[in-house]
Amino acid sequence: MMMGAGMLLAVGCGADLPEGWEDAEAIEGLTQSECTASAYDTTVKETLAATPERGAVHIDYGAAHFRCAQEVEGFVRIAGGKVDVLVQPADMDPSGVAGCDCRYDIGMTVKGLGKGAVAVDLYRRWDNINEPNDPVKIGSAEVEIP
Repeated sequence: MMMGAGMLLAVGCGADLPEGWEDAEAIEGLTQSECTASAYDTTVKETLAATPERGAVHIDYGAAHFRCAQEVEGFVRIAGGKVDVLVQPADMDPSGVAGCDCRYDIGMTVKGLGKGAVAVDLYRRWDNINEPNDPVKIGSAEVEIP
């Protein structure tokens, strides 16, 4: 019984989102790979690939730069023909952090989209130990939802 109440409290607290993202919705089913490469390799760049699906867009965020062993989550804002996606650490105020950064491949699907052209913008934000900690735009893509 106590565990259920605690779980409700945690859900009710809401995510730590940046200004302008307060109404963004969590993306269910986000996948995150194991660390794929060192974030200090400057030849590796973060990438966005958007693939249209029926009523949805699948997003592949390649070489995402976060701390080692840091779990991330995604949020989406949908307005008109625009989809904004934010990926950030699940724990924005960690009590301790790894002394390294690495790259992850992240996948997610944004559902509930109507047919037609959609502009997708992908943003990344690090944890609150970084100052300032505003979202950084990773890339943009245009897709046609069937």
